[in-house]
Amino acid sequence: MAEDLPGAAPDRESLEAVLRQAFRLRLDGRIEASYQTVCAHLGADLRVGSLPWQHHPRFWSDIRARSCGLSRRGPADLPFLRKLWSDRTFLRQFHRQAPELPDSDRRLTEILRQEFAALLQDSHALHFIVRDRKGGARGLLSLVDLSLQHRKAEVLLGVLPDAPFGLATAAMLMLFQFYFKALRFHKLYSLVYPDNPRSLAGTLHLGFRIEGRLKEEVYDASTGGHLDLIRTGLLAEDAFTPANRRLMERLLRTSTGAGPAR
Repeated sequence: MAEDLPGAAPDRESLEAVLRQAFRLRLDGRIEASYQTVCAHLGADLRVGSLPWQHHPRFWSDIRARSCGLSRRGPADLPFLRKLWSDRTFLRQFHRQAPELPDSDRRLTEILRQEFAALLQDSHALHFIVRDRKGGARGLLSLVDLSLQHRKAEVLLGVLPDAPFGLATAAMLMLFQFYFKALRFHKLYSLVYPDNPRSLAGTLHLGFRIEGRLKEEVYDASTGGHLDLIRTGLLAEDAFTPANRRLMERLLRTSTGAGPAR
């Protein structure tokens, strides 16, 4: 870990100017320059949630393994998102409450551009494209309602029906390594509809535990009624069980070590 650079912290006006400059650099795709700009003024403080930590290039770098990859969602993914949102079966699996995309490609491009450049403290979310071993786009993985204070987030995952077998599992295991080890977050949770037993079974298979049933939690416009949700959760200490480590070694060909970094 880099040592903090000496010097007094900048005043509020100076800090806002630095952050605006860093944001413009990220909008231009200059991720490393954005990070160095912030570190030059604040030091390389890599405590979870600090501004330099949030600017670290790891948040924009591809995550790759033997069988799949995760890449940060951006403007170049607009055609793929249009394809996914037109597939009602996929959207029901991934996020059946997802809002419609803007009709204007220009508007959607700008939304994706701003989303790509945003910090966690502002967006409270991270969105990835799930890719197969050849780099083909096959689905989406999102972290939403992300809390820096509590180090937790909700995970949403969906892959297309023709995705290679095991891709969804591999993507989730890659997320475990990134989320619990690299980011040092504490808890991941998911909300599953009772009418989706396959999703619930897959979640439990990876170590999530049922934490409760939320009665009539969401409104379903298609039926005009409210639906329950099953909440499941996974702590960092439970993400790297022997079974999950074996899956990681087989699907990702990575060595996971003894457990999550602290």
